[in-house]
Amino acid sequence: MFVTKALARLTMCAGLIALPSAIPTKAYAQQTVTVGSTEIGGTVVSAAGPEAGVWVIAETTDLPTKFARIVVTDDQGRYLVPDLPTANYSIWVRGYGLVDSAKLTAKPGQLLNHTAVAAPNEAAAAHYYPAIYWYAMMKIPPASEFGGKSNIPEKLTQNDWLKQMKNIGCIGCHQIGQESTRTIPAAFGKFDSGEDAWMRRVQSGQSGEQMTNQLAGNFGGAPFKYLGDWTDRIAKGELPKAKPPRPQGVERNIVITSWEWSTPDKYLHDLISSDRRNPTVNAYGPLYGSPEYSTDNMPILDPKTNKVSFFKMPVADPEMPEALGPGHAASVKPLEPSAYWGEEKLWDTRANNHNSMFDKKGRLWLAATVRGMDNPAFCKQGSDHPSAKVFPLEKSARQVAMLDPKTMKYSFIDTCFATHHPQVRLRRQ
Repeated sequence: MFVTKALARLTMCAGLIALPSAIPTKAYAQQTVTVGSTEIGGTVVSAAGPEAGVWVIAETTDLPTKFARIVVTDDQGRYLVPDLPTANYSIWVRGYGLVDSAKLTAKPGQLLNHTAVAAPNEAAAAHYYPAIYWYAMMKIPPASEFGGKSNIPEKLTQNDWLKQMKNIGCIGCHQIGQESTRTIPAAFGKFDSGEDAWMRRVQSGQSGEQMTNQLAGNFGGAPFKYLGDWTDRIAKGELPKAKPPRPQGVERNIVITSWEWSTPDKYLHDLISSDRRNPTVNAYGPLYGSPEYSTDNMPILDPKTNKVSFFKMPVADPEMPEALGPGHAASVKPLEPSAYWGEEKLWDTRANNHNSMFDKKGRLWLAATVRGMDNPAFCKQGSDHPSAKVFPLEKSARQVAMLDPKTMKYSFIDTCFATHHPQVRLRRQ
């Protein structure tokens, strides 16, 4: 997994320096960049001249974890990648209307000019479009098909459909529209239609049961036709109707830094770096990941040293089962093999931390499982507890835990339930 941060870049270039003679002097004499000892900079030009608003990506595996820093060129095609840790970097150019340039190698303190390569056709250019441009090609059933007038369940409205496909359903877990979702993996085999292919696809992995229940159950299987039509049209060569613009204005002042952390077979649901109410909490401190159903190993990233460590989240009952299966969003075993991991069982969590929040003292509160799903008596019907009187609960998939980063002490708080915001629920209990 990776995490990014955006930093304000107040100036891109300063001073004067002679450019290599490989760049035509008459066309680009105005393009000058000064490079400091922790920077890599230069120009990006193509046969058409300076390339403005394209990304220059500096990436390295020399540091404790994979690291990348990305900047945008200015009107004259100039770029400056700032504040780089000492390492060898692969650097290349990506931009709308282009294909990726050749990867060059440089160290901080070096001037490095790039030759941009125009995309040979519209399909090659569209390969780099944001996922949403491809996902926007998905057809939505017209209002006339709702209310029992088609195979869409009568109780569902068009708004329900849009929420599932755009807001709280598919798009909440997947970047639908990138290459791996707008195509059907060959590992799934051959199908008579895209609709059949999608019926197979959503059964993959340990979330297969949940996805199938939603699309085939709650939505009556109707979305499979539209998902299949979408990928069928793309397979035949249809491209997004709209073309994304290159970054403009202040968008070119953004510097993005990314780190890969956790492990390739475990996903992160969330991360936290500070208290949103007191944003100076944990200043320059580590970032804490929430791996949800995937693992008990909480990844911790130190952005100053580019190091990743792990804290294994415990549970109060060492005999309690994994937080998988009935009542959870993940199955104990894959419903069908994954195109990437086969039948391997990847998820094995018990702590099941959905997300964390800092308090003003710098303590980390987790919406995590600390025991089995059966709630204690004070949570259930008949209890005189204020929360139970309003909303009694027999079971809860999560409770609350607390990690003190100063001591790395982990505490269990047996609440009746935990939502995405454990502090809010604690105040109500």
